[in-house]
Amino acid sequence: MILTIDIGGTSIKSALYREDGEAIETFPEQPTQVNQTGNTIAEQIVALAKKVQETHSIKGVAISSAAIIHPIEGKVMAAGPTIPGYAGTELKKSIEQACGVPCTAENDVNCAALGESWLGAAKDSRSVICITVGTGVGGALLMDGKLWHGHNYAAGEIGFIPVPPKGDIYELTASTTALVRMYEEKTGEKANGKIIFARAADGETMANEVIDQLIENIATGLFSAIYLFAPETIIVGGGIAQQKQVIEPKLRAALERRIIRPYLMPKKIVCAELGNSAGMIGALRHFLQSQS
Repeated sequence: MILTIDIGGTSIKSALYREDGEAIETFPEQPTQVNQTGNTIAEQIVALAKKVQETHSIKGVAISSAAIIHPIEGKVMAAGPTIPGYAGTELKKSIEQACGVPCTAENDVNCAALGESWLGAAKDSRSVICITVGTGVGGALLMDGKLWHGHNYAAGEIGFIPVPPKGDIYELTASTTALVRMYEEKTGEKANGKIIFARAADGETMANEVIDQLIENIATGLFSAIYLFAPETIIVGGGIAQQKQVIEPKLRAALERRIIRPYLMPKKIVCAELGNSAGMIGALRHFLQSQS
């Protein structure tokens, strides 16, 4: 059994998995203990792992985390404002020294891409671009079935690509935050993504218009990635993946309508299927690959 841990800005999820990707036991979520040093997170996951070891024999610990992670050293290289002081935290070393089992750590979007390409929406795809659409837009690249990290381990940061017509960064136009802003500007009403999609399903014109615009904006940023990497599969994750019946056909249509080289169209454009388990399943996959 492998203990998988998913560290987010607000909570930490954990579960035991078999090596074939089947969950054996899921543990209660914990609030992420954040302070200005970040060291409390290392202490928190060590305590979690040692507690599990009291009742279970585990072969190792596989971590998915919101941050730029050194994929070999398992160290946090950089992190956003949701986890202040997280940079420099030694996740892998902390677990291995305290628990006596091997540990790996990887970025959460990278883990989601690994999980979806192993057991989810992109199963058996060799080249994948995965984007997560939420407060911002994250990204990950799989080439020949392996993560592409770049020289600084930060490859896939698609959310910062400038996009036309104004040169805004991608996540300012293609995120759930952008969807909500567009809707509120048109209607003057407060809303969130779930409310907007629900109103669109009920036939509200304004809701449908801003969803269509969001999908056009998502397509605009994906063109650059498609032309550069010619992926077999594009995965869209995040909260909007729950709107598969809307996102998949409209995004494919938006890409087909505007792509200059049709032979570069990905074979599959799909919404993520693994939900909140994607990070842990991908962390497990990363662990198993590191041990082989």
